[in-house]
Amino acid sequence: MKERFINSSLEFIKKYEKCDDIKILRLKYGLEGIYNLVVKLIVVLILAIILNTLKETALFLLFYAFIRTFSFGLHSKSSLACWITTIAIYNVIPFFAKNYIVPNIIGYIVIILAFISMLMWAPADTPKRPLIRKETRLRCKIISTFVVIIYLIIYALNINTFINNAITYALITQIIFINPVTYKLTKTKFNNYKYYKKPTMV
Repeated sequence: MKERFINSSLEFIKKYEKCDDIKILRLKYGLEGIYNLVVKLIVVLILAIILNTLKETALFLLFYAFIRTFSFGLHSKSSLACWITTIAIYNVIPFFAKNYIVPNIIGYIVIILAFISMLMWAPADTPKRPLIRKETRLRCKIISTFVVIIYLIIYALNINTFINNAITYALITQIIFINPVTYKLTKTKFNNYKYYKKPTMV
């Protein structure tokens, strides 16, 4: 099914645009990412419906995806691990968020820890996607800390514990995924831009 999607998409693109081998490889990589994202999203939503946590999952996904977009974080090393992590994050955590309300004082502590974490460790890159440009890293750090400030304002102004709980759990998750200790436990290099070497010309 995945191969059929990728091949048919490539054939469609080739009709309207010239593609060399390098561009085809890039397109394949991008199309594979889109396919995997859509499939995982469908599975997550189906499980959310079964667990009766569709609202919680959707809200958690919104807050988590927004902060992760700029602060990045650890990725699974295998397809199986990726599936397990995806379900744990987007189905198990929203289930807890629905059934276990975090007290406000804990919520504020989490937001403070998240702010400090963004200043210290964001953006946390990976060996496959090292953030080699200093300007990009600085921009992502600034936006990440600004997002936490936005979450703090939302948390402080609204009285909906459902929303505040989603913010708290999303930030806890991201604190873990950008923490150098987590990288060490999973035997993954941290600050991968430091180890990046420009390819030499042959």
